[in-house]
Amino acid sequence: MGWNTGYTIFEATVVGAYDLGKLDKELLTVLMEPYRDSDIDSGGSEDLKSKDGKGVEQIVIETWGLEMPKAPPGKYDDDPDAWDAYNDTVYDKFSEVTGHFGWR
Repeated sequence: MGWNTGYTIFEATVVGAYDLGKLDKELLTVLMEPYRDSDIDSGGSEDLKSKDGKGVEQIVIETWGLEMPKAPPGKYDDDPDAWDAYNDTVYDKFSEVTGHFGWR
């Protein structure tokens, strides 16, 4: 089990900066740096959403300049395999960013 509280704080900070229209790659880098080489754990997620409905993963992916994967149509129950593959792809993109900071 990792550092859940760190992720809770990170999530709130990123979503808040994004909602203010202040988040860019440079600021995201500054916000991620204190968590370098930590055991930050997404188990601390509060599933916060920005004013336009984005979660922290999407905000981080797009702010870093990566393309957000396209979600499958319908709901999870309609095609669990497609949604699981989508979630894995989102995790991989998010990890591509967090890997720059040694998140474990």
